Amino acid sequence: SRRDLGLVFNHLPEAAYERGKAINRNEASIVANAVMEHARKCPELTLGVASFNLSQMRAIQDELELLRYKDPSCEGFFAAHPEEPFFVKNLESVQGDERDVIFISVGFGRTSQGYLAMNFGPLNQEGGERRLNVLITRARMRCEVFSNLQADDIDLNRSNARGVAALKTFLKYAASGILDVPKALGGEVESPFEEAVYRALT
Repeated sequence: SRRDLGLVFNHLPEAAYERGKAINRNEASIVANAVMEHARKCPELTLGVASFNLSQMRAIQDELELLRYKDPSCEGFFAAHPEEPFFVKNLESVQGDERDVIFISVGFGRTSQGYLAMNFGPLNQEGGERRLNVLITRARMRCEVFSNLQADDIDLNRSNARGVAALKTFLKYAASGILDVPKALGGEVESPFEEAVYRALT
């Protein structure tokens, strides 16, 4: 299965992005529940959660706080691993934080009306593809992606940001195991992104 290959894609088409607040509440709730499931089923593995922006990071933290309050049985996990404690961070603050498992909450995506703004926060900025590279190489054993988007939803004719092109490539690879580098990345046969994905996940 994809899970055994170290990369899992959780497609959440019903989880709508709220542009005004820059959050995806349903996705945040699903990620928080996945954290609790991890704590129950494999507490021996260290875990980190990364979102693409601060608003989504806080939404995940809020959802998780409620779940932990309702079910204190998992608190042992959150107190464990002092050398590599559990975290919820945004993309720009995840640097050298390696963990056994990393959950990625894309957050950005289609609204309830089906509109996609092609805004992915830090990925739209200069060097966005490097931030994504850093993030996906933080997981030692498994990386799980949560998104209401699939690769085909991202139209590279609407964005020339290398980070957005890298996200499209990554989402396709996460969902299918097929790795191809879009021409928008410069058409290199061996791009840094391709190398990083192979090195980390295959």
